[in-house]
Amino acid sequence: MGYFEEYDLDSRFKSTFQGWNPMSGHYHVVIDWDQRRTIVVCTPGEKDEDFVFEALEELIDGLAPDVVTITVTDDLELASASSDIVYDRTMLPFYPLHSEFPQEVPTIRRPQLTEIERLGLQADHTTYEAAPGETRDVVFKYYTNEGNIAMFWHELNCMLRIPRHPHIVPLDRLVLESTAPSQPDRVVGFTTPFIPGGTILDNPGRPFKLKHLRQLLSTINYLNLSLNLSHGDICLWNLLIDPTTDALLLFDFNMGFRRGWAGDAAHQDVFGDDPARDDVKLAVFTVYELITRDHSFRNENEPEDMDAEAMVWSQGEWVKDEEVALEEGVEVAEYRRVLEEWVRGREARGKEGRPERAVEWPDVPEFPAVEFVGGVTRSPGQMRQALVRRGEPFIKWQRPPTCALPLPAGHRLLATGEVVTDGAEAK
Repeated sequence: MGYFEEYDLDSRFKSTFQGWNPMSGHYHVVIDWDQRRTIVVCTPGEKDEDFVFEALEELIDGLAPDVVTITVTDDLELASASSDIVYDRTMLPFYPLHSEFPQEVPTIRRPQLTEIERLGLQADHTTYEAAPGETRDVVFKYYTNEGNIAMFWHELNCMLRIPRHPHIVPLDRLVLESTAPSQPDRVVGFTTPFIPGGTILDNPGRPFKLKHLRQLLSTINYLNLSLNLSHGDICLWNLLIDPTTDALLLFDFNMGFRRGWAGDAAHQDVFGDDPARDDVKLAVFTVYELITRDHSFRNENEPEDMDAEAMVWSQGEWVKDEEVALEEGVEVAEYRRVLEEWVRGREARGKEGRPERAVEWPDVPEFPAVEFVGGVTRSPGQMRQALVRRGEPFIKWQRPPTCALPLPAGHRLLATGEVVTDGAEAK
């Protein structure tokens, strides 16, 4: 079922806090992105993340869904487990109101989405019935951690304002949910069309044609020079080839930014201009990596330390990896010539003024006021423990682990985490 079948431990798990108290001793608060749950891991003495993640890898898929804290031994064995809400450290993020977005954007409710495959952290391949007898495959992108709110807001608003483009994967629908029928709808995620065949990174043997290179470069020009946007993460794993049109497609704008903007000052400058992630520079590295399959420069350096002149152009002749397929009859030198010509053209244009079509969008909505340590504060989320104690409804995300999939015949896993029988609707 995708991403979590083979993973690095620090890709599946994230330690959000560690501490000590007289009752439990040393502990880590950990998010499991696979099951979309938070669990407190108490350890015998102070332990590092590696120990905690190894213990969770051994134990978490066998725990009951309502367990919120465990104690492990030095041998990575389970000493105890508890479902007592007093130990629950799950944080529930606030989601923006549907009314904060353009109302003409199509929508779908989360229970209408069926999970097909887990593509990565907070991104799933799902399907829904677009019309009677018509099933649509989409990628459902969402967030379950309050720390992702500002990035999600800016990425979604950015995508909403990019006009339809033949080489950019478009937004499909906003995904809505409410905590109760009487409550207003919230935007918990969005969908984009699912393009089969995997990324360019996944398929070195699929021919990358000269037209694909030109499509990439013209798309970057369009974003940078027409819309004043940067993708910010040009790389092989963010590029697709549409098998039906043979067109290159760029996706995933979560690292994007508005060119020349300092960023969202209230949220750690999210979506702010970052010269280290300049699209032109990253395109040079991407084309080099595509042809040579040499990823060492990106793997061994931070973006600010990646120097295209010193690392890539100085390589002399680029040697094509034997697994890589390019357009028949076109030499590597021609790909490099087209790329060099484009880079020179961009350099000649220098820093142009603000484009007339530059896109902008509203700031992140103000967070709600919640109770905190005897007072009231504005917060991006609140603890599930408090809502359970007050009997208030909340949006649920937890789901079965990858090891429990695929489900038995006749069952479906909804994007809500609920398992239903074929033909049944979510509650």
